Amino acid sequence: MRRIRTITGSTVKRALPVAIALALLPVASVPVFAQSCTTQAALQPALRDTLAGAAHTLGTAVKAGDIAALKAITIPEYANNFAPTEYLVRTTSEKLAGNNLSVTQLYVLDATARKAGDTSEADFSCPLKGTTSEVDFSIAALPPGRYAFAMVEATGGAHPWLLSFLLQDAGGWKMAGFYPHARSAAGHDGLWYWTAAREHARTKQSWLAWLYFRQADELLSPASFVTSTLLDKLHSEQRIAAPPELADMPEGPSTTTPLVLKAANDVEFRFTSLSSESAPDDKSLHLVLHYAADANATAEALHTHGEAVAKALIDAHPELRQGYSAVLVFGDIPQQNPVVLSLDMDKIP
Repeated sequence: MRRIRTITGSTVKRALPVAIALALLPVASVPVFAQSCTTQAALQPALRDTLAGAAHTLGTAVKAGDIAALKAITIPEYANNFAPTEYLVRTTSEKLAGNNLSVTQLYVLDATARKAGDTSEADFSCPLKGTTSEVDFSIAALPPGRYAFAMVEATGGAHPWLLSFLLQDAGGWKMAGFYPHARSAAGHDGLWYWTAAREHARTKQSWLAWLYFRQADELLSPASFVTSTLLDKLHSEQRIAAPPELADMPEGPSTTTPLVLKAANDVEFRFTSLSSESAPDDKSLHLVLHYAADANATAEALHTHGEAVAKALIDAHPELRQGYSAVLVFGDIPQQNPVVLSLDMDKIP
């Protein structure tokens, strides 16, 4: 069972949902199957209706940007540090105008047998009735208790979104985690990117295939600690199609395992993240690069370095020109805001 350990989102904005989730649910690495899962189909009607109502109430409050209402139905541990969630709710609310909300999936996760202070992963295996598929959860350091995971789809407007909630039975079902993300990028959904990735892999365009597999995963996965039979298949195809430079980086490059690329003039660039994001008009896709920038460089030098970083990657893998309309380059410097450069793809020589 694959479990996502790290986040390689292209911007702070995109990383926030998982960063907030991880603040509540710190990562551990020892799986222990001592918990049980009940899928939506197996729930008693009264409980199913109660959970659906709680999830819809939360989704409605997010859509309205009603911070007070959300905070009132949040567990104390989460409510006491609500500022990051408040920011996330406000930025998400802006995207939901015109959308209708519907609760599509519910899971009850029973962790009452766990011991207080247990930092191991709470693993839940949820076989789906009438199929050979399953959904799996792996939540680190989960306190003892009874939880639920709810998925609320926001559709019908310009931009479909998924609002996922972790709920805890604490004098009523209350929010214990919030994980929103877009369901489309550049006008296409996750299955479209999966199909496109397969085609790029078939034609030996391994870099474009790898990035499109990652885009599909981002759009299809409900939260970083959730996987499924379907997503496992996607991850397997991504690993098989990965270019040699990324074969040992299933989550992509990071600050601890950067991707080193040597340009034509023997200058080395250390990439710490490669990803995609939708353009502001949602009509095209941007390639997003993070690299380790020189903290002592001048602003002019950093601008020049950013252009060189983009050109080095595009020169090494020209297939990327056809998949993106622009490149966003983030020069990351420890304890400083990144230096950001936006380049139109057709302007990169």
